[in-house]
Amino acid sequence: MSDSTALTTALAGPLTPARRREEVLTLTTVLPMSQQQVWTALTDPNALAKWSPIIPDRPLVAEGTATSLEHPAAPPVDATVVEAREPWYLEHHWGGDVVGWQLAPSGEGTQVNLVHQLARPESAIDTAAGWHVCLTVLALQAAGEQVERCVGDDSLDLDWDALRARYAQVIPDPAIKDDQA
Repeated sequence: MSDSTALTTALAGPLTPARRREEVLTLTTVLPMSQQQVWTALTDPNALAKWSPIIPDRPLVAEGTATSLEHPAAPPVDATVVEAREPWYLEHHWGGDVVGWQLAPSGEGTQVNLVHQLARPESAIDTAAGWHVCLTVLALQAAGEQVERCVGDDSLDLDWDALRARYAQVIPDPAIKDDQA
């Protein structure tokens, strides 16, 4: 990473508000970017390659088949676009999961509601921590910081266990039924 200090410092800050209900994980953040800039960051393969684990084989601007790679050696996964309404809403597959992005103007930035339908609800904590890293990278890049994409095993170098433990405190364990809590 060009500036891992900025990323490490930012990751130690507040958590991205997160909620899990059964198989749906919801994260909400405000990015210091216009709604159109966020839309481009979510749909353009070159922009996604700078911050996201989802790098599709085509722009995600229209419904239809797409595939995605996290890195060149990874097997391709389904990234089919279910719905695209520029610059408000994007929903696409990510392997067995479905990821929805709701965008709305918010002050001098854009509120992003990420609704991630998990094929494996037990992955909610790791998924929340992973998206936290990725969205933090995007926010820092938008603020002019020279921070490189950090996904997969690269995240382990960023005190992953501490970040994961913080999310474990706010996201219910799917092994515990709501009526047992």
